[in-house]
Amino acid sequence: MWKGWGASPWSEDGKTCTMADQPMVDAVTFMHDAIFTKKAMPGPGETVDFFAGDAAMTITQISRASLLPKEKPFAWDLVPLPQGPAGEYALIGQAGIGVMQSGKNAETAAEFVAYMTNPENSAKLSQFFPSARQSLLNAEVLKKTNPLLTEEQIESVVIAGIEKGKVMPGHTGFAQIQQMVRSNLDAVWRPEADVAGTLQKICGQIGPLLAR
Repeated sequence: MWKGWGASPWSEDGKTCTMADQPMVDAVTFMHDAIFTKKAMPGPGETVDFFAGDAAMTITQISRASLLPKEKPFAWDLVPLPQGPAGEYALIGQAGIGVMQSGKNAETAAEFVAYMTNPENSAKLSQFFPSARQSLLNAEVLKKTNPLLTEEQIESVVIAGIEKGKVMPGHTGFAQIQQMVRSNLDAVWRPEADVAGTLQKICGQIGPLLAR
């Protein structure tokens, strides 16, 4: 959600923490208020399921569209993420197949990857995962395994989101950084939290890790 405010956890070169910068403070404050003041989002420890009709909105992926109720016990739609103060935004995930050069059967494995990703098999894979190939990134292909969605929904949300979406920032020390950030964010998810102060503390702790 913080992408809607133009926020980022660290600078583009990955060396400087920006979680305490105003865009991130504003984004986290919005989420905090939505939980504790406006009661618009589930709070800590609350579990709700959009697909069971427990929530008005969920942010999810096309792979979960199969969970939508086929008999339509409630009305639903698929729409782009709401705009934030910084405008439109979208998040995309990535997956790839590779071969370890040091493996015992690297040449055979490389041949298998080439087989998996040839035009015919890429078309098969793209039914389940939106393809990076422009020729396969279309509603006609994706609708084969998502029959509940219209071509218009797939075009305006899924394909448009992939075309303009950004990948979640990663880092060489991500596992250690993530653990530190998540444990410290516990202080935010309380009614009287000091959002700015907590984010400043997080930057102080992960700063040395980013600077490595």
